Order: sequence, then structure tokens, then C-alpha cells
Amino acid sequence: LQVVNTMAAKRVATSSVNWAKLGERLVPEHSAELFRLKGQNSAFSAAVAQLPADLPKFDFAALKKAMPTHAALIDSLQKQYEAVKIPYGEIPAEHNKEIDAWLAFNKERVELHEMKVADGIEEAKKVEAKWSSAPPVEHFDRQHFPEYFPQHFYDLRFQNRVPDPCQIGLNETDELEKRFSDYKVLRRADKVDDH
Repeated sequence: LQVVNTMAAKRVATSSVNWAKLGERLVPEHSAELFRLKGQNSAFSAAVAQLPADLPKFDFAALKKAMPTHAALIDSLQKQYEAVKIPYGEIPAEHNKEIDAWLAFNKERVELHEMKVADGIEEAKKVEAKWSSAPPVEHFDRQHFPEYFPQHFYDLRFQNRVPDPCQIGLNETDELEKRFSDYKVLRRADKVDDH
């Protein structure tokens, strides 16, 4: 049993997982998945530990002596058996290509996320600077409301917009400016006066 355990340990020692370190890097919401994965890994490791590290050895010479009429067949079996190689710890090339493609895709996702975070930080700094220089809300007057709440309060003296008390979106497009740019023509810009 000691020899079998030593051979199995030789096979799996290079692929052990540091579960404590992995648990530190994951968010608490993934603890159930981590626990399930750890259980599956333990079951697999226990099954592998019961198997010998190498294929069992056969005495093909003794088989040839015992069955001389089947010597050619035993030679063929010996060549096939000795050619069997289990690539434990080696990842096939096609899987490596998939892994590399996924890593490249994930790297781009991470870079995009970092760019969005940097943009968000810049916008947050602008908002913070705007509100840090604002007077207390109790001291606001009529001129402060359009400056700090432009979507709800507007000042038509310097804002290029029309009154929209029902909030139907009159200022979302420039259709009104096109339509009323010449006050002698009140028709829509896309209408053609051909009759």
C-alpha cells in the first residue's frame, strides 16, 4: 500500500490546488461553487490515489514460451502495449489553442473593464468637484437650480432648449430648431410644398 501511495503521489503531487489561496481570491457568493469543486477534486484524487502510477508489467517472453504458436500475435500485442503512453500532466495542443484564445479574449475584457473604471473615476471626480464647490442646498437661489439640476430646472437665457413641462422629449432632437428656424414657414422640414 505504501508503494502504491508513493506512485500515486508522484503522479498528482505536481497538480495539487491551494484551496485556501483560491478561496481568498473569490467573492463570498462563489463559496458554494468552490466547495462543490473541492469535493469533486477530493473524490477524483481519492480514485487516482488507488491506482498505480505506471502500467502493470507483463512477462511477454514467458507468454511466448507458454504459447509458441501465437508468438507473432504476442509480439504485436507487446509492441502495442509498450506504445501506450498516458500523457498525464500534458495538455493537448488543440486545448492549449482554446485556452490561449480564451486568455486573449479575457485579457481584452479586463482591459475594457479597466478603461470603463478609469472613465467612471474621471466622471466621478468631475461630479465631486462640482458638488464640493456648490453652496449648501439651503442657500440655493434661482440661478443655482439650472446649474446643478439642469434636467429639472432650466434657464432659457443661456440654455438652447424649449420649455417641456410635460417632459415629452421636445429637447431630445433638433427637429424643433429645424422646423422653426424660419418663422415664415411653420411646416415640417421633411414636407415638400409641390402643389
